Amino acid sequence: MGKRERPRRRAAAAAGVTLAVTVLAACGGGGSSGAKPSGTWAEPSRAASGRPSRPAFDPPVRFDGPTVELTDAQQPSTTSGEALRPALTLADGVAYITTEGGLEAIDTGTGDARWNVETKHPADPGGFGSKRVAPWVSADGRTAYAAFGREVEGEGTAPDRSVIEVLAVETATGRTAWSAEIPSAPSSTGLAAVAIGADENLAPQVVGVDAGTAVVTEADTTYAVDPATGAVRWKKADFRALTFADGVVAGGEETGYAEGRLLGVAADTGRQRWTEPDVRQPDSVGVRWLSGNLDDRTVVVDAVSGSTRASFEGRDWRCLDDERSLMECSKYGYRAADRGIVVFDATSAQQKWVLHARSGRVIPKVTGFWHGALYGEVGEEPVVLDGNTGKDRQTSAGAAPYEIDRYGGVEGTSFHRATR
Repeated sequence: MGKRERPRRRAAAAAGVTLAVTVLAACGGGGSSGAKPSGTWAEPSRAASGRPSRPAFDPPVRFDGPTVELTDAQQPSTTSGEALRPALTLADGVAYITTEGGLEAIDTGTGDARWNVETKHPADPGGFGSKRVAPWVSADGRTAYAAFGREVEGEGTAPDRSVIEVLAVETATGRTAWSAEIPSAPSSTGLAAVAIGADENLAPQVVGVDAGTAVVTEADTTYAVDPATGAVRWKKADFRALTFADGVVAGGEETGYAEGRLLGVAADTGRQRWTEPDVRQPDSVGVRWLSGNLDDRTVVVDAVSGSTRASFEGRDWRCLDDERSLMECSKYGYRAADRGIVVFDATSAQQKWVLHARSGRVIPKVTGFWHGALYGEVGEEPVVLDGNTGKDRQTSAGAAPYEIDRYGGVEGTSFHRATR
């Protein structure tokens, strides 16, 4: 996906939903590297590779189940507030999970563990457990990455210290490709880190990796790490990176109390490449874009160039891409008049279709988007819409997943097998 700025305006007639789009340019993805083994690993199960040994659909539109429970992905219990997204990423028949103790791969066909890699330093066993972020899996599927907050007990006169432990694990073997231990050094300004998080989960996270840089965040600080040595190349306080593409690290920066901006910096130096000072807080994030509020509008910004890709009347639209050629932005308020879905071509920004309060149809609550299929719920009934046309594709889908691959989808912490 990508974008270059060329204004166009289109209307989504209802409930004051208006779409103003910009024309985009093409975009690509990043990879992974590393060569310093450490940690522990378990012998993977002897699952066959190559041709799929179970039914596969691209995209799936009907699900059975649940067939596998992924309980290690469950976030810690809380007494109030909305539950955090489970800490898992689904990729080609495997669920990669950031567990309390390390990184785990579960075969979603059998429910068996392929491998489990523990961190060098153990997790804090007290309380409700730690908040965790889903692993980042490289575009080629060969490496899974995760970051963990750890407390290291001092010895002798050496004080206790806080570190961010990073694991990079080969998905095929479970071997540690490289690891790093970063001194945790959050900002000392006292600014509110929660204001720069797209999902309010400020746990350690690997945002992305290319041949020379791994981008890691914790709370309100971003670190650029050399995968070959584990050394921190640069760090930036009061800045939480949310995406990394084409050498640009983009996210939200706090500039003062209750003040901020979107910012893109060069991955090799940390120097500013672009800024959007009027969009304070990212609401949703993709591989190459960020969305956030600008006055009474929602804007989608190119994470590489900083240019505006799309603009919608109303705040708090949430956006997803289908990992191919489409992007959707949806809003699901308490009133029917506050709901809508807009889908457009991720390269050209040309609008494909709009579903709004005057469409004469019930607007689903969107949960996921993958390879041209839009997943969601109407009431308590899971449905699938055609991402290119907006028409109903499956009116009784069996599940409304947020993570999807050709073998099925994950709803909550349950994997549902695809049957169609």
